[in-house]
Amino acid sequence: MSKIDLDNSADRATSATPAAKPVRTQPRMRRRLAFTLAGAVALGTAVVGVSFLDKVNSEGNGSGGPLGSAEIVSWTAKPTQVDTSKGQGAKTLKWCLDAMEGPGGADKVSNADLRGKVTSMVVTRGSTVGLCYVAPDGVGGFWEAVGQVPALTPNAIAYDTGGSHGDGDQIFNYAAGFVGSDVKAVTMTAQGRTFEVTVENGRWTAWWPGADNNRGGSVDTATLTLADGTTRTVPRSDMQAS
Repeated sequence: MSKIDLDNSADRATSATPAAKPVRTQPRMRRRLAFTLAGAVALGTAVVGVSFLDKVNSEGNGSGGPLGSAEIVSWTAKPTQVDTSKGQGAKTLKWCLDAMEGPGGADKVSNADLRGKVTSMVVTRGSTVGLCYVAPDGVGGFWEAVGQVPALTPNAIAYDTGGSHGDGDQIFNYAAGFVGSDVKAVTMTAQGRTFEVTVENGRWTAWWPGADNNRGGSVDTATLTLADGTTRTVPRSDMQAS
């Protein structure tokens, strides 16, 4: 996991005005890893696209990350659901669709949540699936193409993507992946934080503040709550590629 999505500052495209659209950067390689209760399985590699729009300060300069320090410090360990038909949810959905640059609207939206001031969601349009994190004013944010939900055993959890962005007090980490049909909730630990992840339609998503020492959005443990009410904790050692 220490090799997954290291600092992506080279991928960042800086905007000079709040009205600018996100700029599509060159695709980069992302290693996908899966981990189950029994151990880890490598899923291979995939080429994905990433777009950034940095926060803009009063002088018109990029602030060093797609989310500002006010958004980062607002983080909460428990997310809340977001209605994508109105308010910040609708603005975020529009931001994601603009960033994805495809025809028509969204075919499907899942994992729409709010942590503090930051809205995130997974948007499917045709064959493209995008993971978006957007600031409340719609000025800063980023999206990344993610994989389709694979067939997993019912009690499995899989890691799809993760990374770190920003500088100084604007550094944050994100991660996303998949769960089997028996997994109803997931709590993770990373960098001394314990937090709930959003689980919906076979996916889990999360983000958290702080530098991750170049571990690329990796987590320390994942505790799964299964359909029968039992819980099991998967340590990071079982999340490595076999």
